[in-house]
Amino acid sequence: MSANGLALAPGFTPQEQPQLANASRRHVPTADATVRRAVAEHLDLVWRVLRRSGLSPADAEDAAQDVFWIFARRLDSVPDRARRAFLVSSALRVAADRRRSKWHRVVETGLESDEQVSVALGADERIDLQRAAQLLDRALSALDPQDRAIYIMAELEQLSRTEVAEALAIPKGTVASKLRRARDAFELALRRLHRGARP
Repeated sequence: MSANGLALAPGFTPQEQPQLANASRRHVPTADATVRRAVAEHLDLVWRVLRRSGLSPADAEDAAQDVFWIFARRLDSVPDRARRAFLVSSALRVAADRRRSKWHRVVETGLESDEQVSVALGADERIDLQRAAQLLDRALSALDPQDRAIYIMAELEQLSRTEVAEALAIPKGTVASKLRRARDAFELALRRLHRGARP
């Protein structure tokens, strides 16, 4: 993330752009290394969350850049222990914003991690994996947005309840009750899909 890239970052007013660019130039050596490390360690996680939140591959590719831009901008306020939860919660918010915005589009090109199946697998196994990924996406799309967020974080990405609570700014006890509800809703959606009904 160069100073030029930061200056052109989406979602900020023209008045904010010069200030952000100047701040980035002051903090590039440390910040740049930290952001690069975060990208290397967590890009797959951010990508999965964006895709499971309903974005197309092309939108998820763009949205992942937005997530790491947000992280770079708030670097000083994100402790190391909270980094993963912050990135996941940012990805969920970015995905929700994109789904509501005019920029959301259905494009089936670009990097698609679900389709990068090992060439060592046979054709039948590849098809089974692709069908399973599509079924997962359809079941997740049937969930209430907050239930989907909690399910993605706690079940799919294995964040602790404490991390989920911090990321969503809700009490830990609420995470437990909402996670139970999300699991039930997900199971119901899967059963309906297996029966051929719309969730």
